[in-house]
Amino acid sequence: MTQDTIRFEEGKPCPVQVQGSGGGLSVSANGDMLLVGAFPNPTEEQVEAWCGKWRAKLITESEFPAIPIFAIGSEDWILETPCNPCDNEKEAPGFCEALYAKDDVSMAAVLVDSETGLIRKITQVPLDEMFIERLVLSWNPFRFEANDYNKAYTTAEFTEKVTNVFKMRSSRELWTTSW
Repeated sequence: MTQDTIRFEEGKPCPVQVQGSGGGLSVSANGDMLLVGAFPNPTEEQVEAWCGKWRAKLITESEFPAIPIFAIGSEDWILETPCNPCDNEKEAPGFCEALYAKDDVSMAAVLVDSETGLIRKITQVPLDEMFIERLVLSWNPFRFEANDYNKAYTTAEFTEKVTNVFKMRSSRELWTTSW
């Protein structure tokens, strides 16, 4: 029997294809969270901050799934991680329930140099129970096909809505107005 597993190792190429720069968040069917952050030539200060204190908030917009946003090390480095719950549900069915059922939630955070594709740093980020609860409450209604009672977003609709959110306010403004 073969087992398909992905291994992340510092100093090795990232096994997940990363396009552009910024953060990508995913959740597995058993509720494990993974954030892959790709940045060109991360400085030693950024690598150090990656292993420092993280804080998490949610950007909320009316009738739209919350967008996780993180302050890495300090409020000088803000990372938005838009993730379409509809797409995630197709890839990992039941992830919301699994995420909510976990006693202690931590997120694996992988820092990748987008210039070389090499992993610079891997850390585990503990996440607050209230953050997870609010995230799941925001994302869970979007897990099924759209009908009269909920609204699911295609990839194009989700991208358009996220673009509009970030056109209106800077990362700093979004961080200070999020909860």
